[in-house]
Amino acid sequence: MAGALTALQWLVTCGFVVVGILSVIDWVRHRGQRRAYLASAIGLLGLVSLTSRLNVAIGYRFASLTTPVVLILFMASGYALLMFRGTFIPLRPRTRAVVAVLAGATTAFFLLVAPPPGTVQMSGAQSIALLALIVVWSGMVGEPVVRFWLASRGRPAVQRGRLRVLAAGFAAIIFILVVAGAGGNRLGAMRSVQIGFQVLALLSIPLIYASLAPPSWLKRFWREPDEAAFRRAVRELLLFSSDRETLARRALEWGLRTVGAEGGAIVDESKVLAIRGIEPELASTLVSAVSSTMHARVVRLDREWQNAVVVPLPLDSGRGAVVALSNAFMPLFGSDEVARLEEFGTLITAGLDRVRITERMAELERTKSQFLNLASHELRTPLSVIRGYLAMLDAGSLDAASPAGHGAISILSAKALEMNMLIEQMLDAARLEEGRLVLKPELLDPVAAVRSAVEVVRPLLGVRHQLVIDSSADPVGISADRERLGTILVNLIDNAVKYSPDGGEVRCSVRAQDGRVLIAVQDVGVGIASADLSHLFIKFSRLSNDQTGHVTGTGLGLYLCRELARQQGGDIMVDSTPGRGSTFTLTLPLAAATEERSTPRIPLTVLEATG
Repeated sequence: MAGALTALQWLVTCGFVVVGILSVIDWVRHRGQRRAYLASAIGLLGLVSLTSRLNVAIGYRFASLTTPVVLILFMASGYALLMFRGTFIPLRPRTRAVVAVLAGATTAFFLLVAPPPGTVQMSGAQSIALLALIVVWSGMVGEPVVRFWLASRGRPAVQRGRLRVLAAGFAAIIFILVVAGAGGNRLGAMRSVQIGFQVLALLSIPLIYASLAPPSWLKRFWREPDEAAFRRAVRELLLFSSDRETLARRALEWGLRTVGAEGGAIVDESKVLAIRGIEPELASTLVSAVSSTMHARVVRLDREWQNAVVVPLPLDSGRGAVVALSNAFMPLFGSDEVARLEEFGTLITAGLDRVRITERMAELERTKSQFLNLASHELRTPLSVIRGYLAMLDAGSLDAASPAGHGAISILSAKALEMNMLIEQMLDAARLEEGRLVLKPELLDPVAAVRSAVEVVRPLLGVRHQLVIDSSADPVGISADRERLGTILVNLIDNAVKYSPDGGEVRCSVRAQDGRVLIAVQDVGVGIASADLSHLFIKFSRLSNDQTGHVTGTGLGLYLCRELARQQGGDIMVDSTPGRGSTFTLTLPLAAATEERSTPRIPLTVLEATG
């Protein structure tokens, strides 16, 4: 057991010495008062442990010299940790002075009454001096331990972990000192208790080291509980943020949280989209540091304990960057934080570009709607005048015209009607976009609606086109907006005529089926390829090939037909075979009054030939 205890004691000593050396190396690399205090606190503990172990090994031969040195180093380590705490939360000068006086006084008092080496029983004064020494050192270390533990609450995962393991490591040392001091020689004589103390001291070493330089795997372990919330938040902000500023603000909050930053900014070119805990001028200066590179950079700041990570964002609109300042409780960023922020920057870039594209598309839609509205209104008035005079000429109200003139008037009237239909399409499209389309449903006869649409289209029919209306024998009724239903039917019949060859038949059929009215418009034209069917009802989409290149239009007609049908509880379906023609079927619900008495009917064909 004695050999095991000695081995443990040397293992603890070596551990503290190694951690002390590492802390000093860290201070040499980065300098700064804060790291100097932490290196002093840990390094002095290593020296105390090494000196004490050597003192035992040589039989206390130089105890009179080493004891004062060990005590002074021991108390200095506690004071250094308190000063390290003061770099985060400043101590008042009076507090520092009082603590220094107490530490010096208790050290001097213990040295004054210190028992000779190997003394088994201490006197009352010696016990009081030892107790005072432990209380003062524990106070200097215990206050930062409690302060660090409390400060860890609500902080990012890595900061929280570093503060807590630092607090836990020094708390273990305090526990050993307090229990050993209270137990006196009785506990000191128990081998099992001494082994327990050494094991606890050994466990405190990796805790203290982890607070100084946590490895990447430990940082990932600390972050793991927050990963699900982080991924969920990133998904939401990338998919559902309404504008770039909102996305940037929410992204910055999570970006700073994930790397434990004190402040930062997201900048797009010269525009600051989001900023927190950093001056705009400093943010701009840091962004300029990556203006000529696509790689993240770690930039040292004027404050000795702080640096910043700058990650470039290759945005669609130009160059941007994410800036993050290291936190007081996490002084310097390392490669893990840089990699983490680079990954986050990629997500931010995708999100910001998505919002910009969405905003551009919305702006284009608004501009397009405004243009349609303006153009249609501006064209409507002169067209109404043209149509009025053409009607007067055709009726003979003005000077009589020759037969050739009458033919020209008919052509002009047809073209004016065609132009008027285009304008109505543009107006309806604008109303749909702006949500201003008002429907006025009434009970209508679908066959009568088809006949009215035919009359509207009649001036556009070719001389050899055949148009057939096929309806059921029993009348049925539908509840629909008369004007909008007319728009749908006129567009469907007009398209059928345009895409049919001269002499081709256009058939309109009306029938009731399963509580709905089906109005089908069938042609024997060029047909539509199956690959193109999905594009038919897209706004401004037009299918053009060698056979249909001569047909003009805005690409709004079928889009409007389907939207107007759906606004009235219906829809439009299409069935087409290339080279054989197409059938567009408008479905609308039967009116309640006719639905109850609708039964299967024997079709009755009524032929109407025009031409």
